Amino acid sequence: MPTILIADDDPMMCQLLESVLVNEGYQVICAHDGEQALTQLANHPFDLVLLDVMMPKLNGLQAARRICQRFSTPIVMISAFADEAAKIDGYEAGADHYLTKPFSIPKLLTLIKATLRRVALEKQRHTHHFALNFSGPLSAHIDTLRRLPFTQTELDLVTYLAANPQKVISKSELQHQVLKRELCPFDRNLDMHISNIRRKLSQAGWPKSTIRTARGVGYQFASVHAQ
Repeated sequence: MPTILIADDDPMMCQLLESVLVNEGYQVICAHDGEQALTQLANHPFDLVLLDVMMPKLNGLQAARRICQRFSTPIVMISAFADEAAKIDGYEAGADHYLTKPFSIPKLLTLIKATLRRVALEKQRHTHHFALNFSGPLSAHIDTLRRLPFTQTELDLVTYLAANPQKVISKSELQHQVLKRELCPFDRNLDMHISNIRRKLSQAGWPKSTIRTARGVGYQFASVHAQ
């Protein structure tokens, strides 16, 4: 059952959307400002975020940028601003869709279903790629890795590294091929993802040395044996 985060500072809007989505079979959690939304995302796995633009503490644009840095959760942005510049700002901040208020509930539900369907197809492709590229000792652990609570970005990274066992992959390559952006000075986003992957692998019984750091270069998937 997909879980959706609603981030909107209007309690009545949250209540309305929650009621509609629950009736459609979704699990729903609400947040009322950008900071609450980020906290919820850090503590719970979500399949999609409905993100209002005008919120206190962190507005929707600021929150979307941070969500894209830390998570791979798709975003449907909701806003009363209907001009082209506002929509461009929303998409540049990381929104997958931009929905202008007032909107129809059927249109919202269609966007949600289409977005979740696209994400599910992407995950299937990643799973297929994973199965095709691994054999021997690692193949026995494919299901284990898939069951770990990785975000999609983390799964993409561990898949890319594990597809090239014993090979040092540069940070620049990982940024470009997996995170889809250039490596910038002082950007610790990739390192944070690797740290989270190591922690989750360790919690599942994998050696801490599964992903090794090649200092000044990048990372290496060095072990395939879970303990």
